[in-house]
Amino acid sequence: MSTLVTNCPTCGRALEPEFGGHCPACAAAPPPVAVQAPLWGPGVAFLTWGASLALVLLLPLIPLVLYWLYNLLARGERPSGEITAPVALITLASTGVAHVLTLLVCWWVVTGRGRWPFLASLGWRWHPQFKLVHAVALALLMYATALLFERFLPHGVTSFEQLLKLGTAVRVAIALLAVLTAPLVEEVVYRGVLYSALERRRGWVTGVVVVTLLFALVHVPQYRESPAALAAILSLSLVLTLLRSATGLLLPCVATHMIFNGVQAVLLLATRGEMPEATAPRAALALLGRWLGLS
Repeated sequence: MSTLVTNCPTCGRALEPEFGGHCPACAAAPPPVAVQAPLWGPGVAFLTWGASLALVLLLPLIPLVLYWLYNLLARGERPSGEITAPVALITLASTGVAHVLTLLVCWWVVTGRGRWPFLASLGWRWHPQFKLVHAVALALLMYATALLFERFLPHGVTSFEQLLKLGTAVRVAIALLAVLTAPLVEEVVYRGVLYSALERRRGWVTGVVVVTLLFALVHVPQYRESPAALAAILSLSLVLTLLRSATGLLLPCVATHMIFNGVQAVLLLATRGEMPEATAPRAALALLGRWLGLS
């Protein structure tokens, strides 16, 4: 009685019936990484980037104006230039709404108004050579790099650190934005929409340079008092953009960015009372030292 033998259409290996028509070698191999070519150009990508900036900068003005009008009419208090805890919380809540609206704009661009899948078009999956464990390791490496910059570069108290001193509620709101929405929105806008279009039309070198610099540029007003913090942001942007270019995928960038922000957020939320007089990474390191019983 003869044994039926077939060949695998992928590798040509002879298959025995016991394998059920499936090649064990090919079944164990990871699928090839394929990324759908972006269906939007640099012009649309830059408009999306501009819309994201406009939403974050202008949307918080609406509830802030209403808040100032209420204080003026009901309490006779005129608005001042001082940033108080209520002003900070209103701004942070509005920023969260701006993040949601930005994702909707990106969805409209990436999907062609719902005709194509959103996450699949951006490359929302792991690379065979880059999994979650690699994202954790890379995020910790970038955090150590930020501490190294603060060791050798000048740094001052930034507006971000000043916000952290406004109370626990403000710190919790900042932590939620920094971990849940900001990394996702920033990666979708910069490494997703913007980089994909630039790489396709201008090449990966142009995409890496432009996206790296734009990401760092928008953080200058927030961290302009600290060259060390700006250097850390620039290096993080470069590494994340190179990761996007090397893997062709967005999920590794989002995961690394979230873990990087999450480490700092968890450590800073552990403090009670006033924030330490230091920039955020050094303050987080000081808190970790306290946990470990170190001076």
